[in-house]
Amino acid sequence: MPLTPIQKRVLAVISSLRHPGSHVAGSLPLHAGDDSVRESHDIDLFHDAVAAMQAACTADLDALSGAGFSVTRSSAWSDTFRRAMVGEGGSADGVEIDWAVDAAWRFYPPVQDAVLGWRLHDVDLACNKALALAGRSETRDMVDILIWSRQLDLAAILWAACGKDPGYNPLSLLEQMRRGARIDPGQLAMLNARHLDPLRIKQDWLSAADVAEAAITALADAQPDLETGVLFIDGRGRACWPAPDSSLPTQGIEVHRPSIGGCVPIVRPAGVEE
Repeated sequence: MPLTPIQKRVLAVISSLRHPGSHVAGSLPLHAGDDSVRESHDIDLFHDAVAAMQAACTADLDALSGAGFSVTRSSAWSDTFRRAMVGEGGSADGVEIDWAVDAAWRFYPPVQDAVLGWRLHDVDLACNKALALAGRSETRDMVDILIWSRQLDLAAILWAACGKDPGYNPLSLLEQMRRGARIDPGQLAMLNARHLDPLRIKQDWLSAADVAEAAITALADAQPDLETGVLFIDGRGRACWPAPDSSLPTQGIEVHRPSIGGCVPIVRPAGVEE
């Protein structure tokens, strides 16, 4: 579904205040398009440092108040996390904004976005969503990871996500995600979802998980020394999944590791050295 009217108006005020150190994350980047299957009710703003979060929160609230919006702080208000409800006039509609500090350990730098200002890169959004599903049981997370799996191979997401939480390996991460993947009718209704059949969602998830497990197992068995927690990229710099029966160089595939702040990989033709 498209952004709600109030989300559009709020973002029109604060998007210009975004920068690589204060970017939109969470589910909103996935559901900001007109063809999205569900709404995202809040705006998550991530920051690399506490000082950046506090400065961004102050600047955003000043801009919103100056634009005529009402702002109500929630009880979740601390030095490292802040939440507020933003509304306008006498309307019952509002949007929740969260300002949070998040580890800057990621695969790519944040990217500019015409609507959101700056947002987390798709690969990092997908990895974060996999880790979220492993840590909680939320219907929205299962819906989102299915959408990401149609854009980025689920096995590749799981393999890479371990670089953001080395406590997992790809199969243990998948197992935790399976435990949390359930459909709550009440949660599904709250998403204002369209074209989402609960039976189809569950079947698609079970199928995607089985395919990912088989792919990860085949690769790990064939190449047991292969590093986990990395992203596989092809000759065009695109995320991909390697065939298990030949080496990465033979396939023209390189590994891209997460780093502080993320970086854009330099891809060279096979056989070309730096």
